[in-house]
Amino acid sequence: MHTLLLRGCLPYFFLLFALLPTAAQEEPKTETPRQPPPLKLTVEGDIEDAQMAKIAGELTTLFYECYPKLLKRFENEEKFAARHIRLIFKKGIKVPGYSHGDSVTVSVEWLQKHPDDLGLFTHELTHLVQAYPNPSPGWLTEGVADYARHLYGPAKQPGWSLPRKLRPDQSYKNSYNTTAKFLVWLDEKHPGTVDKMHRRMQAMKFEVEDLVDFTGKDIDTLWRECVTDLDR
Repeated sequence: MHTLLLRGCLPYFFLLFALLPTAAQEEPKTETPRQPPPLKLTVEGDIEDAQMAKIAGELTTLFYECYPKLLKRFENEEKFAARHIRLIFKKGIKVPGYSHGDSVTVSVEWLQKHPDDLGLFTHELTHLVQAYPNPSPGWLTEGVADYARHLYGPAKQPGWSLPRKLRPDQSYKNSYNTTAKFLVWLDEKHPGTVDKMHRRMQAMKFEVEDLVDFTGKDIDTLWRECVTDLDR
């Protein structure tokens, strides 16, 4: 009798046991999203006179104004860009500036001759945020950097600007401000295209044929349309 009663109760026993809380049934813990560190700029190098000290101050102001905008638009969604940036003033380099890792190096001699060329810092900061595993094609890497310089400042850049028009004998491959002008036009005609090209570069998947997918037209056709539009 007792055996039969126990057997009859087994389904209810297991049902009750299943309803009891266990470690496996506890609510899964949600991880707090990882937050990037705060922005910081360290200024180093050959700052030996009042002129360089003034420029260093202006570039510091520019950093805190434009770098957050560059991060918001261009940062790799899978990897944080550097937040602590080293700005290095250096003598004897053959270019106005260059970037590497978490640092931007600028030419003292160049800035002595071109003290208003603050936008070169925006250009180099863009390279840090781009962080392309392979910077090829170079015309696009440099074009996006000048495109960002044009959009994110500084607002006044004496001696530097994008060309008002483009010539048929030029090419989107001419890089820097020529390519940047093409990118400005391209994004006005086909919004979002520059960002798509940029993301493909970060993923090492960009091909010029992608423009057909993005816009319905190949890049040579787009270039000819750009030159024609700007000539009107």
